[in-house]
Amino acid sequence: MKATSWFLAGAIALIFGQPALAQPAVAATPSPLATPTVTAAPSLTPTPTESPTPIPVVKPGKVQGLAIGENSLLSLTLNWLPPVENGSQPVVDYKITYRFDAFTGTSVWKHEPLLSPSVTIPDLPLGTGFTFSVRAITANATGNAVSIHVVTPKPDAPTGLSTAVQAQYDFFAKNWNVRSAGHFGYIPGRDCANWASQSLLVRGHKPTPKWSPRISRTIPFTKAWVSSTSLHNFLLSRKRAVLLTAAQADQVVIGDIVQFDWWNTGAQEHTGVVTHIEQTANGPKIYYASHTAHGMWWSVDRSITVLHPGATVSYLHLNY
Repeated sequence: MKATSWFLAGAIALIFGQPALAQPAVAATPSPLATPTVTAAPSLTPTPTESPTPIPVVKPGKVQGLAIGENSLLSLTLNWLPPVENGSQPVVDYKITYRFDAFTGTSVWKHEPLLSPSVTIPDLPLGTGFTFSVRAITANATGNAVSIHVVTPKPDAPTGLSTAVQAQYDFFAKNWNVRSAGHFGYIPGRDCANWASQSLLVRGHKPTPKWSPRISRTIPFTKAWVSSTSLHNFLLSRKRAVLLTAAQADQVVIGDIVQFDWWNTGAQEHTGVVTHIEQTANGPKIYYASHTAHGMWWSVDRSITVLHPGATVSYLHLNY
């Protein structure tokens, strides 16, 4: 029915010159948005690279012809020739180690890299046996050791000492390596002040209630007898000694007390007695005897530069 009405209306409009009624518009169906096309990048297979062939680590050979050069009171010189085979790298230094005949453990001689196959070691203990070892060093390896044994020279016995100081020196020479208790007792690892006090007794110093040895098992030694700091304070307070610094070493004589403040705390951690003085162009080189460690001629300079770098040394110049 609706279609017929629409047809009649259209015919009448045509006859009378009216525009025909427009046919109802039909909504267009929107076209879906196009999905952008993504072109995948071509797959690139990385070109394999060859790993560098590692250089094999080969130890340098042994040094050749290790020998003792100078062996004096002041220094020892070691000489050698470079190894015939350097290994995979050139030799850049040499490792120098040494050990005492009388003590366990090995020490390393610290030094700047050696430009020549030779080293001079100053201030070694005198009259002492050592085994030195030398190894070549490259950038990535250390060679096997070559070793040599040596005994440093002993100084001449002192002359012109007073009777008291001579008795004290003879006590050192006879007892520096004694490790048994005896009448005065022995304190393993810290016998230095006890032994120095015994030498003062031999020298003629009289005991007091503040400074006295072990009398018996029930009457022990006093603190000033066995403590380095207490001995130091006792000798100065009783005016038995005058304190000298390292700068006054030219006033030190054989038989004086030498003491060390290892960590610069103001205390005395070690005590010895002066047994040799070697005069040099740079001033006196002083050597001392001590217990723990046992020795007759330890070097003061070595004690404050090698054993305890930066330590402080002082002397008690005895009045009698």
